[in-house]
Amino acid sequence: MAEIIEQLKHVVSPKSVAIVGASSDFSKFTGRTVKYLLKHGYSGTFYPVNPKREEIAGHRCYPSVKDLPEPVDTVFIQIPARFVPGVLEECIETGVKSAIIHSAGMGEENEEGKKRQDAIKFMAKEAGIRVVGPNCAGIANMWENIFLSPIVCYELDTIPKGRIGLISQSGGLTGAYVARAAARGIGFSHVISTGNEMDLEMCDYIEYLLHDSRTDVVAVFLEALRNGKRFLEIAESATEAGKPIIVLKVGRTRAGARTAASHTGALTGSDFIYNAVFKQKGIIRVEMMEDLFEVSSLFCKVSPPGGNRVGVVTTTGGGAALMVEASAQSGLDFPMPSDTAVKAASEFLPSFAAKSNPMDVTMAGAGGGFKEGLRVMLDDSSFDMVVGVVGTSSQFAPELGVKPILEVYKDTTKPLVAFCNPNAEEALRLFEANGIPSFRTPEACGRALGYLVTYGKYLEKRKKTTARAELPALKESNQRLVRSILDRPAGILNEYDSKQILSAYGIPITREAVAKDEEEAKTIAQKIGYPVALKVLSSDIPHKTEAGVIKLSIESEKHLEEGFAEVLANAKAFKTDANVEGVLVQQMAKESTGALEAIVGIYRDETFGPALMFGLGGVFVEVFKDVAHRIVPISELDAWEMILETKGAVLMSGYRGKEKMDIQAVVLTLQKVGKLLEDFGDRILELDINPLIVYPEGKGSIAVDALIRIN
Repeated sequence: MAEIIEQLKHVVSPKSVAIVGASSDFSKFTGRTVKYLLKHGYSGTFYPVNPKREEIAGHRCYPSVKDLPEPVDTVFIQIPARFVPGVLEECIETGVKSAIIHSAGMGEENEEGKKRQDAIKFMAKEAGIRVVGPNCAGIANMWENIFLSPIVCYELDTIPKGRIGLISQSGGLTGAYVARAAARGIGFSHVISTGNEMDLEMCDYIEYLLHDSRTDVVAVFLEALRNGKRFLEIAESATEAGKPIIVLKVGRTRAGARTAASHTGALTGSDFIYNAVFKQKGIIRVEMMEDLFEVSSLFCKVSPPGGNRVGVVTTTGGGAALMVEASAQSGLDFPMPSDTAVKAASEFLPSFAAKSNPMDVTMAGAGGGFKEGLRVMLDDSSFDMVVGVVGTSSQFAPELGVKPILEVYKDTTKPLVAFCNPNAEEALRLFEANGIPSFRTPEACGRALGYLVTYGKYLEKRKKTTARAELPALKESNQRLVRSILDRPAGILNEYDSKQILSAYGIPITREAVAKDEEEAKTIAQKIGYPVALKVLSSDIPHKTEAGVIKLSIESEKHLEEGFAEVLANAKAFKTDANVEGVLVQQMAKESTGALEAIVGIYRDETFGPALMFGLGGVFVEVFKDVAHRIVPISELDAWEMILETKGAVLMSGYRGKEKMDIQAVVLTLQKVGKLLEDFGDRILELDINPLIVYPEGKGSIAVDALIRIN
């Protein structure tokens, strides 16, 4: 950890810099990097490198890196891709500590580019030189006036310094964010473009910013993570450091489907898992471009409130209505003021002003009435946070709406934010300059407050969650059984073997046995007791219902004889070369009024590893895809949250007088499956328990069918 931070200091805070490919023509990309480094007052040593120039911007120009008078901290490379390996070789020979490769035409382009990038990666790794990019837009360190980037946004004469560290996998978007945020007076501590992440990758930069004293919030524009497991660790570190991570993740609609034997595989796309990780680790996922810096700015300025109750004071009824409606969609609540607050408001507001929530002081009460209204709402214990909604006065008469918020803000400990109804750019900048979170739209304001409440709930959950209760260790005999099954060749295990693994972990399964012939089936059925079910066992037929190889509710020997012959015939008709291992004779799960079918699954995500899934079965999972996911290990609270996250939780909780289901039994099943994943996740690719029959409260649950695919 300490090593990567020290290495990144040479990149993010270099004392000496060389720009390879530097130009004196500031209209070109190669000239703009020089221009911005000098324009914003870089105080370190700067060496332009260009064999065709003797001097650039008053600085002696060197023909190559090997001609520099000293080994520099970082070299910014912006030359055609085919020349980059040679320059990097010179960097290694002369002891340069790091390189930022702006040049494109590498791994993102074609096979030749990939080979070139691989060669550069090998060289850098062997030499221990750290590399940003290639194909990146560079870095900016606002607090130290270091702008190693050709992005045009740095033409701005004034770029605010702030406490948001921005990392982006899109180089072009860094310029958009800097320009948009600067127009609002919102500043960044650092802006880092990661490029192809050939060497240094997203987690490295996040880790650096978590240890940076001038960064309070890390904002990330994310396309995909290269190291999901490390990100999980980094997310934990962020919470411990008290530095929220705000992410705008693209790819919600990317097809996540892949060939899968189980429902779990079909219902689990990459974005589902990213969402699960973000929820589980307290990462705030925002939806809109502007949210990334507005929400980050909010988190820099205020702490999460104790609840979701919002008080609104406004000079415009319509603007407040928009605010309330947008915020309610984010799960915020708008209770009425206390009697004490209403009485206090009556003393300074005109009779026609609304003394409820929102408290509409109208333009007649703007100024003094607005200020007193804010104080009343902030003093009222009915509210956890307050929004000041300012109408046209924010743009044309700031003393009536903006100034009261500035004055009241100094004396409050509750979150107080402002929403300006008109396009009041000066007012928004004034709010930001005085440390007051402000928003251009009611939707953005509502979303941001919702995120703040969500993060507060996450922090409270962490306080309440004690050390994860360890499930009892497997008996040695069960360990041998599970290992013997999982040590088989890669492929799909039959239902019987899959359920033997579940049973070893204490998950209730149906009574059952495998019959090789009809007579053996009769003997098993007599021991189990009718009614029974018959299922052909074949790894070649994972979806038995579609193949017609299941017969349910067999009531007698006669029916068993008929059913036995039928399922075998159907198996042969469905797949003539299927390897039939026998017929499973299985207890019919006890019917119960109100019992529900659920699905529990596990799935190996290529980014984060083993993931757990829960949903209600039947139409809920097939049609509505009403499922929740978590990455293992999971706590008991994680399991509860998975269940409650699904819409089916309403049915399980006793909808309209129906019996409550045994949710605690499902929680325990999820924990046990999670333990199986922890123990043998390297062998299990997919698992379905489908259905898991959940009985009314106190009566448990039982796995009726299961499928495991191993690698």
